[in-house]
Amino acid sequence: MIYQCYSCSKTSFEIICPWCSGEVPTATKSWGTKTHIPITSEEMIPLNPSFYPEFQYQSKGVIKDLFGKKKEQSQLNSLLQNVLDKYATFKYPYFTNFIYTTKFSYHKSSENNLTEDKSTYSDFVLFREVLVRKGFDELEELPMLLDKLLLTTSFNALYSGFSNEIKRHIKPTLTESLKSWIEEAGTTFRADLSLFLYFVWNNKITFPALDFNENAQNTPGTPLISIDNVIKYISICETLYFDILVERLATRLEHFNPDKYVNMYSVDSMNGFEFEDFLVKIFQTLGYDVKETKRTQDQGADLFVTRFDKNIVIQAKNYSGSVGNSAVQQAISAKAFYSCDEAMVITNSYFTNSAKELAESAKVRLIDRNELQKYLEDYNQKIIEEFK
Repeated sequence: MIYQCYSCSKTSFEIICPWCSGEVPTATKSWGTKTHIPITSEEMIPLNPSFYPEFQYQSKGVIKDLFGKKKEQSQLNSLLQNVLDKYATFKYPYFTNFIYTTKFSYHKSSENNLTEDKSTYSDFVLFREVLVRKGFDELEELPMLLDKLLLTTSFNALYSGFSNEIKRHIKPTLTESLKSWIEEAGTTFRADLSLFLYFVWNNKITFPALDFNENAQNTPGTPLISIDNVIKYISICETLYFDILVERLATRLEHFNPDKYVNMYSVDSMNGFEFEDFLVKIFQTLGYDVKETKRTQDQGADLFVTRFDKNIVIQAKNYSGSVGNSAVQQAISAKAFYSCDEAMVITNSYFTNSAKELAESAKVRLIDRNELQKYLEDYNQKIIEEFK
């Protein structure tokens, strides 16, 4: 069986989280940013609810076990079967839809849910009553049961989404499959490798390099793959991930076109029309809808950009000297003429004090050389990201 840790959310085949309990060596544990204390098996969430410790017989001593275990185990098995039968009936749609349509918190205990102010009724309390009225009587006897089944349902939803994504990464060999997955998922393999291995086992995919303990399917506490082997596979993943990063950097160094990267000096060398055309690229790259005006009779407008339902008129000035009042006045006129929400003047230079005063009083936004540099940095970063 596979579990997810209630504390760190990593997946594991162990009934006690190897990361939180310190079983994982320091080199592996250093991936996390939090320090955890050892926890108990009750805080591990199984994909199959029958693997919760509450559904397993707890020893009460040699003598009591000798005389009472058989009867108590029989009662426990009967209770478990009733719960699992009803859960199978209610999992779709009740439990699954509750997870997707409410704000059920994965880390919120049922104790908090059940001791709320009685003047309000949470989704959890209402959901519990829905199930009780549907015949899920065990919820009356075991108040913690609902929370555990919801946690399992959340884990199942996570695994379902993971399974749909991982199918296309299965290749002829384990190494090829892991590489395909890591190329897309990145460092998530550090938390989800057990999910990947469980998917391979659950779908009866055969890789000679993998050896599963088939007794784990029906034996709580028996890992499908030992933690030592999981750590070994994580080490393999780290090597694959490192190689992927090296290959990506080599490709970027070999093929990136530096001519696409724009600095302020190349902006300075542009003429007025080239500057306007470049601003079109800047704003489009940053997610704005852009419309250019005619190069003549533009009533003080060089560009129109739209984002979040706001229309902004832009006056572009590529100057070697300071930009004065006239540019701001043109922007004010264009804003009124075209009924825009905002007006902006952009320059590769700086504004005079009088231009700043006029802009402040008329609520015209000024983008000088320093502000334009920030736009350039965002633009260049987008280019690099698209190349990657």
